[in-house]
Amino acid sequence: MTFIRRREREMEGIREIARSYYERASDDEKKPVYEFFRKLDTNRDGKIRLFQFKNCVSPSLSSEDTFRKLDKNGDGELDFDDVLCLYYMEKKTSIARCSVCSDLLVGPYFSCKICFEKRPAYHLCCSCYRNQNLCHEHSSRYMLDHHSLIRASRDRALAAQKTQKEKEMEELHEIAKAHYRAGSPQVQALAHQFYQSMDSDGDWRINLSEFITFTREEGYTQISNPYFFKELDRDGNGTLDFSEVMTLYYIIKSGRPLCNYCGNFIPGIYFSCVECFKNPKNSFHLCGECYRSTKCTHNHNGRAQFLDNYTLLQTTRQPPALNSNRAWTTSTSNALIVPTQQKKMYIHDTYPNTYVVHHPNQPPNHSNAIVPASNANKWKIALKAFEMALSIGSISSTLCTIL
Repeated sequence: MTFIRRREREMEGIREIARSYYERASDDEKKPVYEFFRKLDTNRDGKIRLFQFKNCVSPSLSSEDTFRKLDKNGDGELDFDDVLCLYYMEKKTSIARCSVCSDLLVGPYFSCKICFEKRPAYHLCCSCYRNQNLCHEHSSRYMLDHHSLIRASRDRALAAQKTQKEKEMEELHEIAKAHYRAGSPQVQALAHQFYQSMDSDGDWRINLSEFITFTREEGYTQISNPYFFKELDRDGNGTLDFSEVMTLYYIIKSGRPLCNYCGNFIPGIYFSCVECFKNPKNSFHLCGECYRSTKCTHNHNGRAQFLDNYTLLQTTRQPPALNSNRAWTTSTSNALIVPTQQKKMYIHDTYPNTYVVHHPNQPPNHSNAIVPASNANKWKIALKAFEMALSIGSISSTLCTIL
């Protein structure tokens, strides 16, 4: 009697799930349920009998035992609520069977975690597990209850996401390193000067306090937090070395976004709203997970189009801008380069007045120094000089590098 009551409680759990899905469904989503019931109700009397049940239900569920479990009041007929439970078992999920007694596992059960993602999986009902009816190639220590299996699956998914993000951050690091190596010796020297300028205590490491001070002062409040610092800290030693700071610089200058829905940094592929992309100040980006989940309701009067960053790049390719639109004007006679006041082009709004550089074909022993005309905060001076050298390098050579 206790066994029967336990099975009834297990079926009540399935009924509750099916009813919850149905009550939250829209009218369109309820139509397949009505059609399923009409398919079973061949004589249109609103009741489903055993012969009708067997003729229309899949072989895995068409047994008399399943019919009796669905027949809540035991009158030998299934009403709409009973069929609603059947619809959930038939169409919405796949109800497993015990690998020993073949009973439907509508309640708690145990599965071999090694075989869980294989076909066929190995499951045991609670009764067979208690009685140690284990006829399986793997030991009983690999048998987990279904709640633990869900947790283990979630942990695996989270671990896979973490691994993927680490891989994407490593790719950013390799890109930043490649840009640095492609730079001239002068640019590389200025990069080191910029790094040293951030190192306020002179220990050749950038700690969390120094990182937050720099990012806040430069207006990057969205990444000015310990979580982003931890993502940059590849070796997990609590500080940023030179290559990690160069990765930070590359992330800033390449415009890598944060997801506008979940707020996480996006090191890999992202999706951008085409309408918002026309105005960089109001751009709207989604990470792959948020884009797939369709949770975000961002639209423009019911219209929204998102493109991934690779496709968006192709759609925005245009011929080079005319000289009047360039951020710099050059004199071909003496290679004098004068920055124009173009707001937000660099990390800061203020620029040195004039920088003089020499022609790229000059002898290697010729001075190529870049000297700012005004004094400012230590790291701001180093940063301006570094960025100016990068901008000059993109004009005076065929190799364009961000670092």
